[in-house]
Amino acid sequence: MKRILFFLIAVLFVSNLSAEIIKKPIITLNVAKKMAESCLNLAREDNKKINIAIYESPGSLKYYASMDGTYPASEEISRLKGKTTAGLPYSTDELRDMAFSGDNPNQGLLTLPTVVLLKGGVPIILKDGTHVGGVGVSGASGGFDKKCAEEAVKIAKNIMVE
Repeated sequence: MKRILFFLIAVLFVSNLSAEIIKKPIITLNVAKKMAESCLNLAREDNKKINIAIYESPGSLKYYASMDGTYPASEEISRLKGKTTAGLPYSTDELRDMAFSGDNPNQGLLTLPTVVLLKGGVPIILKDGTHVGGVGVSGASGGFDKKCAEEAVKIAKNIMVE
């Protein structure tokens, strides 16, 4: 009798473990390299020196590249921009606008120690709406940094399809 009871409890326990496993696309090293190269080529064409950091969501560094002659501070800024957008599905300038604009600014964003509110951080959101990471670029103007990050994200969206 005890064996039968144990068996029934075990079956009930195991059947509850069969919950659906959510699968999420990942950024492969090959995809990250192609993303970085598109941004680096854009910078070379425009005579800019940039750093690019590509993060998987929620914040593991996947790929980093630094052009010769970049400012030391921009290295860390690119990583912070990338990590910010890997964890939050908004660009860093959208987050800046949320923190400082409108009738109800979200100044709580200012209290988060690693959130950067400078242009140049762009989330990697695939065509199906899946947030898979973020790209941070620093070293040029905020506008160019953002343009470069958006170029890298465009590469990911074109490669990472179901």
